Amino acid sequence: MHSKRDISHLKQMTAAERKIEAIRKIKASFDRASREGTLRTREVVVAS
Repeated sequence: MHSKRDISHLKQMTAAERKIEAIRKIKASFDRASREGTLRTREVVVAS
């Protein structure tokens, strides 16, 4: 598991850097779930 960043470090990051960090964590989580076979998807129902 990744170590959590401390609040002071997050405050020093720009909004763009925080967004990039969040996307990196989401991608890592998605990739791990794909590898482990635990990826869940939501079924989309389209109304006609």
